Amino acid sequence: MTTTLSLQGLQGQVLRLRGVVDRVGGYQQQGRVLHTLCVRALELASTSQPINPDHWWFRLRQTWTEAGVQAGDTVVFTAKVRTFTKGSHDPERWENTVRVRERVVGLGGDVRDLVIQRRGPAQRLLLDELEGRLVLERRLREEAEGEAQRLVVLRDALITEMERLQDHLATWKARCRILDPGVANDILMRAPRGPRHGRGFQNVDRLLPRQRSRAMAA
Repeated sequence: MTTTLSLQGLQGQVLRLRGVVDRVGGYQQQGRVLHTLCVRALELASTSQPINPDHWWFRLRQTWTEAGVQAGDTVVFTAKVRTFTKGSHDPERWENTVRVRERVVGLGGDVRDLVIQRRGPAQRLLLDELEGRLVLERRLREEAEGEAQRLVVLRDALITEMERLQDHLATWKARCRILDPGVANDILMRAPRGPRHGRGFQNVDRLLPRQRSRAMAA
C-alpha cells in the first residue's frame, strides 16, 4: 500500500508534482478580485506517491494562463514547499467557508516548468474532433492534388490530339484544292503569265481565224 507523503517538515524543498485541475475560483482582497485555481489528487511526479494535503489552491498567474489549462487537465509542475497563514482573523467570518487564521505548510504559488500531461475529457473530445478534421482535410487535399495531376495529363493529351487534328485538316484542305476543278482553274487563272507564254497563246488564237479565211477564199 502506498503511503502518503506529508509536507510537514519539508519546508524549503522543491518538488516535482502531478495533479488534476479541479476548478477555478477567486476571492476579494483590498477591493479587487484575485483569481485562483485548485489542483487536486496531488502526487509526486516521479513515484506517484500521494501527498498531504491532497489539493492546493494556486493564484492564477501567467504561468497557468499561458499554458491554457482547463478543468480536468492533468498537469505536471515544480513547486516549493512553504509555510503560509490561511483563514480570517475575524471571528464573525469563522464559518464553513472561512476558517480561523492559522499557519499551514503548503506549496508556493510561483510554479515552474508547467506541462499539461493529459487533457481533460471535454478537451480530449475536442482535440479528437480537430484531429479527425485535420486527417479528413489532409486526405481531401491529397485527392485534389491527384485529380489535378490527372487533369494536367489529360490536358496535355488533348492539346497533342488537337495539334494532330489541325495538321490532318491542313493536309486535307491542300488535297481538296488540287482535286477540285474549280479551285484548280482559279489557281491557273490567277497564276502570273510570263511574256512568252501569255503572248504565245494570244497570237495562236488570233492566227487561227485568218488561216481559216484564207483557206476558204482559195
